[in-house]
Amino acid sequence: MEFKISKEDAAKVTLLKRAWGVDEGGVLHRLLEHFESGTGGATASAPVAATGTVAVYARYDGNRIDGEYDPASQSVTILSGPAEGRYKSPSGAATAVLQAYNPGVAPHRNGWSFWVVDSSGARLQSLRGPQAPDADN
Repeated sequence: MEFKISKEDAAKVTLLKRAWGVDEGGVLHRLLEHFESGTGGATASAPVAATGTVAVYARYDGNRIDGEYDPASQSVTILSGPAEGRYKSPSGAATAVLQAYNPGVAPHRNGWSFWVVDSSGARLQSLRGPQAPDADN
């Protein structure tokens, strides 16, 4: 199946290909999955910083924890506070937050639903591609 699209849209598809590390079919698949999930336009509105990261945050135990999600590596970097540092997965970063702020609770959390995209208010899950496995740390 072939599509005719404007030069402006073709440039956007090229940008998404680079950001998500997929081909044109992968871009279309991810956009369709996003549309079917009912999360609205959160993916399209999540600004990617010059470093290729997306600003995210979590609220836990009365604290706002700011971070950056790297779509290329699927890592989360917590920017400050007792859990500051880079974690290889959203769940690893969520676990670190729970361990730092409330060591008495079971620290395991699904990072894809724990972190929120700063620009849209959507869960990080809204940016997750179909090929993105959720690592435990």
